[in-house]
Amino acid sequence: MPPSVYIKAMHPKTEISPTLPAVEKLLKAGWAGQMKIHGHRAQIHLPADPKLEVIAYNRQGRPHKKLLPEEIVEELRRLIQPQKGWTVIDCEWLKPENKLFLFDILKDSDENLRRLTYAERYELLPRAYISPYIQTLPLLTSPRKCMDVLTSDDEHSEGLVFKSLNSKGFEDTSIVRCRKNPRSRN
Repeated sequence: MPPSVYIKAMHPKTEISPTLPAVEKLLKAGWAGQMKIHGHRAQIHLPADPKLEVIAYNRQGRPHKKLLPEEIVEELRRLIQPQKGWTVIDCEWLKPENKLFLFDILKDSDENLRRLTYAERYELLPRAYISPYIQTLPLLTSPRKCMDVLTSDDEHSEGLVFKSLNSKGFEDTSIVRCRKNPRSRN
């Protein structure tokens, strides 16, 4: 048994069309969008004890074959600063670019955060920092910003993921995918 076990996190099972009316409907219902990065889903288990290895699980709950580079581990320690036990961050990993895009925290210093809403968990993520390796994805709450993402030609953006800000836990029903219109891609 690994020292910190995989936590089944939210994964979208439903999808909306990339249209302004669909986006507005979700935003008005209290949801927020985040850019969906086209990379490798990574659930990073960061131990407070620097002598223990960091674990990066894939979406299926298996360790990634590639280890997190030391410079990313150092940045995670600097930004997250786990106090005890394990802290678990959900993110997208662009392996060739050596970048992590943080979007959720599932456990903080050994405390499972399932009892918190997504908005409460998001508040625990670092947001005011500069890093060449790590970025926290912002929450998008305006239709214009969401549509800007959906029409951008950013090669790493697949579209948006909408999350219910007030749903507690990690349920698949509190997350919805919105892929870019194929015509807006390169």
